Amino acid sequence: MVKTSFFRGLALSSVLLAIASCAPQAFVIRPEMRTASKSGLNLAGKSMAVVYLTGDESRVNEFNASIADGFASRLEEDYFGGDQVIGLFKMESEKAADYSAKDTLVRLVMESGKDVVFLFDLPELGTPTVGTPMKIGGRRKSADSTYITSVTIPFTTKVYVYDSMNKEDKVLGFNGNKSLSTEVYSDGTVGKDNVAVRSLQAIPAIAEKAGSLAANTFLSTWKQDYFQVIYYDGAESAWNRGAEYAYSFKWDKAIEEWLPLTKSKNEEKRACAAYDIALACFMSGMPDLALEWLDRSDKDMPVSLSKDLRRKIKEYSGR
Repeated sequence: MVKTSFFRGLALSSVLLAIASCAPQAFVIRPEMRTASKSGLNLAGKSMAVVYLTGDESRVNEFNASIADGFASRLEEDYFGGDQVIGLFKMESEKAADYSAKDTLVRLVMESGKDVVFLFDLPELGTPTVGTPMKIGGRRKSADSTYITSVTIPFTTKVYVYDSMNKEDKVLGFNGNKSLSTEVYSDGTVGKDNVAVRSLQAIPAIAEKAGSLAANTFLSTWKQDYFQVIYYDGAESAWNRGAEYAYSFKWDKAIEEWLPLTKSKNEEKRACAAYDIALACFMSGMPDLALEWLDRSDKDMPVSLSKDLRRKIKEYSGR
């Protein structure tokens, strides 16, 4: 699974909270956390694939390829910092197939090796609506482009989504009924039928924009939350260095300081160090590993903060 961050917009509180009468202590961090998208799905920390169907019509295939590409690119910007990590696949449609069926989406999850699969069904493209040519002011280099005509192309599309890590374990379907808009340049004497044909050449570019807009339903929403980092005041310098790195959200360096502390002869210190590593793993986009470290912490000695951290890891990672 690709590592991703679950938080942004970091805010810190330097208030020290005593956990016990003697060490250990904790300080609070207040990051903004990713929450479920408008679709209800929580996609943070999950790998994804986008599959689009192809048929017999070249324009339809161009549309579906472009809308899927725009959709995947927008998700990559939001969840993966723009890295091209979402698998994009095409699949030839079969008339008898039910692409909204759970078995179909589960098979695509297995074949792609991704946690979440989006499937774009074959779209329906309507007849272009051609407006009235309007003369363009100013000088134009070519007489063939002195007029501009607005064209809209209605379309209907269906997207099926299956999140293999979602507790509800079902396929979600989303329908879209919108119009693509483009502009065609001419000398003003071209007939509407000819303008309509020319407008179809713009399908790839405008369908890609439509895909980017369609992704809005699945983008992150955010809320501020708080977490606590444990340390021992005046104890080994590793605790202090780990706390400083955590305060600056340098989680990799913080983990390097905390790892040796998990071998302490003191079970309380081992448990606290494991808790801190669990928090660092979660903030680094590794919720499964974070839960493993929490299990290790609880095994040594249940820390009072552990239960709340476990709940938040499951909530924000959709587990």
